[in-house]
Amino acid sequence: MPRLAPLFIFSLALTLSVASALAQNPPAGKPNTDQAGQQKMKNSEDPSSPAMQQAAAKQADCKKQAKAQKLGGARRRAFMKDCAK
Repeated sequence: MPRLAPLFIFSLALTLSVASALAQNPPAGKPNTDQAGQQKMKNSEDPSSPAMQQAAAKQADCKKQAKAQKLGGARRRAFMKDCAK
């Protein structure tokens, strides 16, 4: 039995090294989620574009109106949804 101990230790070390090497590399068939997120960000509008600035101004105006009407909870959400259209 003492002669098998080095063989057991070697096989355990080999198994752990192979498992760690496989865990570090993403599968080849699946796209990397970071790349997909970056592509989505590239396709989205620039926050400084006139359309995005106009939408932000509209939302700010809707918030002011909701506050003036003292709306809260579900009523505020419904108002904001309709106002932002």
